[in-house]
Amino acid sequence: KVSMALNWTYVVVFFAWALGGTVGGATGIGTVMIAMPIMTAVISPGDAVLVSCITGTFASLHLAYSYRRYCSCSDLRDLTIGLIPGCIAGAWVLKIVSVRVLELMICAMLALFVLLRCFRRISAYTLPESRLVGTAAGAICGFVSSSVAMEGAPLGIYVLLKHWDPNRARSNMSVFYALSAVGTVIMQALAGLYDFTLFRMSLFGMAGCVCGQVIGVRLGRHINQKLFTRIIVCFLALTTVFLFFQAIG
Repeated sequence: KVSMALNWTYVVVFFAWALGGTVGGATGIGTVMIAMPIMTAVISPGDAVLVSCITGTFASLHLAYSYRRYCSCSDLRDLTIGLIPGCIAGAWVLKIVSVRVLELMICAMLALFVLLRCFRRISAYTLPESRLVGTAAGAICGFVSSSVAMEGAPLGIYVLLKHWDPNRARSNMSVFYALSAVGTVIMQALAGLYDFTLFRMSLFGMAGCVCGQVIGVRLGRHINQKLFTRIIVCFLALTTVFLFFQAIG
């Protein structure tokens, strides 16, 4: 019975990342947002976060390669500067603060942004070209990545406020995800948060993810700026709802 339960868990993890990989490959965002709620049906939220970090590293590297032609080093410079201290802070906080508390904090941030966006209070606003702003955004993404494995949420907000076109956004997000994911896994491994079972489960997630991303990258060629923006806002709204119910559950 234990063996059957483990096999079913691996199937669910594979499916979760196949679906998430399809969405992420097409939009550059949403891979973890899709995979996480499906995985929590068979494993604990804490384990789902750790599996997402490992599998997300592979997913990010693959997407970064797929969209490498559109990458802008200047866009990524400041984000990367803030990434490492953010990852360190997130891994440290995760050891002393409940995942649910962190989820509620991020949920409140997302809810505020989505509401302002829906009422068109910030739709036309563009973030200034500032090293401080980019560094702060990178630190926030690193923190969220290390703590709840959903750096796509704050990065999605940053992309919308920068008004990047789809190819530029997908490329920059993919490369940043890769950098963030590597830093996150290293910090969490040093903190002793992983075991063999989680690594084995992550292999099934990687297999599902590569299947989904191959399809998703092809679909992404047909997404224009307007649709791309709507997709990101929808994912941010869905993430808000998911985090809220997961936290109170």
